Amino acid sequence: MKAHILTPKGPVFEGEVTGVQMPGVNGGFEVRQDHAQLVSLLEVGKLVVKTPDDGILVYAISGGFTEVKDNVVTVMAEEAINRDQIDLAGDLRNKKEIESTLKTQKIDTAEHARTEAELWKITNRVKIAQN
Repeated sequence: MKAHILTPKGPVFEGEVTGVQMPGVNGGFEVRQDHAQLVSLLEVGKLVVKTPDDGILVYAISGGFTEVKDNVVTVMAEEAINRDQIDLAGDLRNKKEIESTLKTQKIDTAEHARTEAELWKITNRVKIAQN
């Protein structure tokens, strides 16, 4: 089975896999060889790629969608960062700043929603980097 993890910046992973675990909007799920065709929305969360050599690659994703067809898993994500490439110190600093902003500054509803969404993405990366 093949997998492609793509972002607007380009491919993050392309290769053979034995399974892919994804954070679907209705709950997490795993796709394996000969899975039925599927299209699903993905939420902010952890994406796990299992490789044929028993390797495990973990990515922090910030939403998107997946298509499964003919033993090919395609993930289109706004952002997909390998756990080993997460800037934990930077994300912890940014998390603290955003939390402070949300508590102390009056911002309009749309800006508040964007700020909370960014905080959710950063919190996801921190959680993945620490585990």
